[in-house]
Amino acid sequence: MCGIVALWSPVGRLSAEDLAPIGVLRHRGPDAVARWVSPSGVAALAQARLAVVGVANGDQPVRDESGEVHAVVNGELYGYRQQRRELAERGHRLRTDSDSEITAHLYEEDPDRFVAALRGEFAFVLWDERRGRFLAVRDRFGVKPLYYTWIDGRLVVASEVKALFAAGAVRRWDAESFYDYLHSCFAPDRTLFEGIRQVPPGAMLRADDEGVRIVPYWDLDFPLADQVDGPADPAGIERVRERVEEAVLLRLAADVPVGFHLSGGLDSSSVVGVAARHVALRTFTVRFPGSPLDESEVAGRTAAALGASHHEVSVPDGLPGPAAVAAVTAGEMLQENGHGTARLAQAGAIHDAGLRVVLAGEGGDELFLGYQHLRTDLELGVSAERLARARRSYRLVAAGGVPATLTGALDRLGFLPGWLVDRCLTTTMQARPLLRPDLLVRFADRDSLGALVDRSAAQLVGRAPVHQSLYLFLKTWFCNYILAAERLDMARSVEVRLPLLDHRLFEATRVLPLADLRRGQVKQVLRDAMRGYLTDEVYRGEKRPFFAPAPGSRAAAAGELRRWLGRGHLDGDGFFDPAAVRAFLGRLERGSGPISTGEDRVLYLLGSVSALHEAYGLAV
Repeated sequence: MCGIVALWSPVGRLSAEDLAPIGVLRHRGPDAVARWVSPSGVAALAQARLAVVGVANGDQPVRDESGEVHAVVNGELYGYRQQRRELAERGHRLRTDSDSEITAHLYEEDPDRFVAALRGEFAFVLWDERRGRFLAVRDRFGVKPLYYTWIDGRLVVASEVKALFAAGAVRRWDAESFYDYLHSCFAPDRTLFEGIRQVPPGAMLRADDEGVRIVPYWDLDFPLADQVDGPADPAGIERVRERVEEAVLLRLAADVPVGFHLSGGLDSSSVVGVAARHVALRTFTVRFPGSPLDESEVAGRTAAALGASHHEVSVPDGLPGPAAVAAVTAGEMLQENGHGTARLAQAGAIHDAGLRVVLAGEGGDELFLGYQHLRTDLELGVSAERLARARRSYRLVAAGGVPATLTGALDRLGFLPGWLVDRCLTTTMQARPLLRPDLLVRFADRDSLGALVDRSAAQLVGRAPVHQSLYLFLKTWFCNYILAAERLDMARSVEVRLPLLDHRLFEATRVLPLADLRRGQVKQVLRDAMRGYLTDEVYRGEKRPFFAPAPGSRAAAAGELRRWLGRGHLDGDGFFDPAAVRAFLGRLERGSGPISTGEDRVLYLLGSVSALHEAYGLAV
């Protein structure tokens, strides 16, 4: 797990000084910094290393035997020990004990298809001097970030946007992406910052004499609807159990101690339950004292049942402004709740406990349809009559002047994905009254999801509504918002591994009959698959999302935002109307009772826009 910076210049003349922005990423790699420039001066690679595997000799860049192929790698490659043995048997000479080195040797064997052999959470840049080929590759689900931009005729790639700013990238908001974020989420190749793009999940950026292009190597290929429209398959539970066990076991491989996130829920409890058969457990739970959102008591009982050394990270109600600002700045994303601040606090506690690797449960709600919005979509596939009734209801809603993103999705898909409806109700309609009128006019007809739907037709047409919805969710909200927690963890030099986002496990879950996914409680398939690893309390427990409590004081929350207003940030961001924001804060202060979920979202949106605006000196 590391931070990387890399450059490609079609005219050469790169030097080690061009890699200075790697210093901005030392939080990702406090153990060592390496810089390397190709003999031709066309490519330059740098890495800040967090030593986890091959600790004694795994410094980078890694290379093949010829010295013509070099790579810097961020993340972990699972099953690497077996692959190292197989490479050695085929005559390769490996110089390190690291997992990263297999990238160079697999590329040497098959330059066009080598990524298919990699399993894990990774982002890496590889340079082939003989072919003059520069590759920037991101893992299948987008767990590891990889950003790029052009600066003075040079392509610059980095693990975080702040390194691109340090390299001289223009510091400017992307108004179109911001609008898309509020109405669905920006596309997997976009960011909130003008001129800065992402390598999409499951794709590589390729640069050579023929130019620069994005080349997909993997996609979320769900079966056609009629292929999952059958009876429940009891054998599917066994396949899921085997894949989860394998994914957890592979992710326990490290040359340093491994810890675990543990909530009161099914996903992290499943991971910890499997791991308990193989390693001594050190578990970490976020605690929200006095809040109904607190899961620490259930997590504590699970930890006790498994004999874990258990740690609680207490996050008080009404988190102070500086903690929230630190989370927004580290994550380089807008926040809509205090869960990001809580995640950063949890990562800090793990770091302070002397750990740098933990396993967590993200991905279970996506692969096993744990969200209520996906359960709603799942029901649309039960019968043609039910879908027809839903479509008639959607048409009535669309006639009421909703944003173009909703009407566009309805026209293209024939239904409204549940997550998109939720987004409209909880965020879009809450934030729109506070936006500048000229911004609303500028994007009045913009369909924020339409382009992605159109170019994804091969993966959407003929699929069940729930699979269409999940595909779009994973390509937008999931990889751009939920997985932004990676930056929060790495801000405290903590690597988080996600067994439930293993692509081999996905292969088992994507073909499950919809009848299996509909039966019983939410995520019943996962419950049954992991029954032998779970306490009865967790097995029978209800699904609870990870949210932090809203601030307890209306006056204090409004006062924090007024301080941002007083410093002129909302005057300069080009998004929010300061008068409308002041009116919102007045209503917030005059209100009674706890701060609502909608008010909490708006507060965090306003605060995080202001925090990013100040931290990175962004222009409109």
